[in-house]
Amino acid sequence: MLVTAPIFLIGLMGVGKTAVGARLGARLGVPFVDLDEQILERTGRTPADWIEQAGEPVFREREAEVLLELIEGGAPSIVATGGGAVLADHSRAALSAHEATVVWLDAPVEVLVERVTAGPELPTRPLLGADPHAALSALAATRAPRYADAATVGPIDTSRFGDADAAAVGVIDVLDPTLDPSWFRVPVRVDGGRSYPVIVGAGARNALASLVPDDVRRVAIVTQDGIDVEVDPGTESRLFTVPPGEPAKRLETVETICREMAAWGMTRRDLVVGVGGGVVTDLAGFIAAVYHRGIRVMHVSTTLLGQIDAAVGGKTGVNLPEGKNLVGAFWQPSAVLCDTEVLGTLPPREFRAGMGELAKYHFLGGGNLDELPLDERVAASVRIKAEVVAADEREGGIRAILNYGHTLAHALETAGSYDLRHGEAVAIGLRYAAEVAERLGRIDRARVDEHLRVLHTYDLPSTVPPGLETAELVALFSRDKKALDGLTFVLDGPNGVETVQVDDVALLSDALEAIRA
Repeated sequence: MLVTAPIFLIGLMGVGKTAVGARLGARLGVPFVDLDEQILERTGRTPADWIEQAGEPVFREREAEVLLELIEGGAPSIVATGGGAVLADHSRAALSAHEATVVWLDAPVEVLVERVTAGPELPTRPLLGADPHAALSALAATRAPRYADAATVGPIDTSRFGDADAAAVGVIDVLDPTLDPSWFRVPVRVDGGRSYPVIVGAGARNALASLVPDDVRRVAIVTQDGIDVEVDPGTESRLFTVPPGEPAKRLETVETICREMAAWGMTRRDLVVGVGGGVVTDLAGFIAAVYHRGIRVMHVSTTLLGQIDAAVGGKTGVNLPEGKNLVGAFWQPSAVLCDTEVLGTLPPREFRAGMGELAKYHFLGGGNLDELPLDERVAASVRIKAEVVAADEREGGIRAILNYGHTLAHALETAGSYDLRHGEAVAIGLRYAAEVAERLGRIDRARVDEHLRVLHTYDLPSTVPPGLETAELVALFSRDKKALDGLTFVLDGPNGVETVQVDDVALLSDALEAIRA
């Protein structure tokens, strides 16, 4: 499912609204909002303080006001409400008027008592009094009719699940039974208010047929030799196979496939599906962008590098002898399927190369991504990219930060005739960007060392390959797509990663010499 409005969680204290809500937000790709924290942020007082100092009726009025703001705001999110948030008639009426999705979480009283008395929260729950079991039993009896009146989904007994994440998967299964509930969903919002889903998880390729629009008659499946991943779009389809490797990204390839699609009779209402890594999704996306001046495209990404970066965001392109991706277009897909199951079939070097792009996201807000399971690591990277794309779809500003490490990477790929995997080149580029930033006084040596730590964690290269001359690489910097006025680099700094003009060729050369073996 694609979350387009708030989803509200209701239920008694202890049912897991906060814990389950946080995991729902992570799996559905939207922010998690705690109503109690919103009240504290707006008023400077906790719910417990309000009840003790002003009485429960006054608190319920303030709670209802904040809840109404969230309802009318309409921002896609998961909202954990307080246990009594839907007691007021006007609160329930507002939820109903806005056709809000309201999920009722429940659990047996004995489980609730165990949960709320197991931690330090008891002093902050003034409604429990001296006998939590009696208090919760009474609350359950009086509030159940109000919960039933407000809920559009539930009750869902959270005690049936092993942990909060399993409960979140259970809730998703009820909300959207058409897709595997264990998959992560990340919405990508683009110009015009449109959104498309990125589905992440084992077996995600099997969701393709359910996502193909009903008016599609023919599907052109673009893939490469050696990619043994079958997909079923659920309608008439034909396979278009291109040669392996980066050399396939040529204008000649685009012409060949477009002519074959025309001979087959594909029209504007049909669909292109790219099945493969970054080379395929770049190529398939560009073909879709130019055929009939633009038809729909979806991607089934089969490499780690493609899943966390290349398949998402709408950048397409092919190479020229003068440089990488110099001819292309922005063309957003209708959906992206990141099937982590197929990653197990990748050669070790190909998988490791994908970690080069993943390493980039450590410094774009991802933190210690290496501590997450693979599916969630991919989803977290996609979520960061989706936020940047939403803010700058056509790379007129902040989106350039997604090229962190890419200035040297593209130069290495061009000078070395693409002997390096793209992710390997990006890894070296990350270290180089850190060295440049330190020489400019933007970061300290400890931050440079953190870049090296991340690269070593993923067993990535961090030195310039032999045989590549410093002067040649610096000259290639000026051909980079970000080079609008002088040499532009994406560098870390006190305000995070941002674009910086660097015209000191001696400094750039010195930093390159520092990362030679």
